[in-house]
Amino acid sequence: MTAPLRTRRPTAAPPEVADRVYRLGTRWINFHLVEDEGEFTLVDAGYPGYWKHLDGAIEALGTTLGSIRAVIVTHHHADHAGTAERLRSSAGARVFVGEADAWIVAGKYPSHASPGFYRRCTWHRSGLGFLAHSAAAGGAKYRPVQDIEVMREDRTLDLPGRPHVIHTPGHTAGHYSVALRDRGVLLSGDAMATFDYVTGRRGIGLHPLNDDREIALSSLDRLDQVDAETVVVAHGDPWTQGLRRAIEIIRGAPESMTRG
Repeated sequence: MTAPLRTRRPTAAPPEVADRVYRLGTRWINFHLVEDEGEFTLVDAGYPGYWKHLDGAIEALGTTLGSIRAVIVTHHHADHAGTAERLRSSAGARVFVGEADAWIVAGKYPSHASPGFYRRCTWHRSGLGFLAHSAAAGGAKYRPVQDIEVMREDRTLDLPGRPHVIHTPGHTAGHYSVALRDRGVLLSGDAMATFDYVTGRRGIGLHPLNDDREIALSSLDRLDQVDAETVVVAHGDPWTQGLRRAIEIIRGAPESMTRG
């Protein structure tokens, strides 16, 4: 008797969280596909184990990995750079990284968590959950990117979506945020977040952990001139009450709410 054929369950299309911006990842970490006339820019690349999310999203959108022209890695942490080299080597995507973080993404110096990361995470149930997820998703399996295009200044890249990159150091020295100026969208990377994975608290704020909190706060000045109604973050749900309001709340928050 012939065994019945098993068919692959169709992958659900990723949610469109802003105009032609698709959210990938898990409840812990987001990364995003920006679509423009059938081609894509990937903003951040998740953990190495997030490849399945990227591959599934591309299939659900009815295209191929080759339609991803580039990856903008907002900073060097493993949850943001994890699939970048695999996408570059397998599909030819260009990889853009800020100058101060490029040597780390290239494997010339080990990627490192922000100060207090392990200590603070072990104090909270949510933080412990994040640590467990990080290990399972390949957080320690950092694959250096062999060919990087270095971002040295704020500029609009000739890529799908016309992303405008803005140097916003503090979380790391080479951190960049990405504005889609004609769509009213800011992809903030870890310049801000709506989910504090350390404590489990939700709401707009700085990322809970930063290399330098004061620099991270002052980097918000660099976003003042961005006209964005939606802020798409790497940790948490999108903020839809406007970038100016988000910055206002973060600047006015007690230090205990923004301490990194």
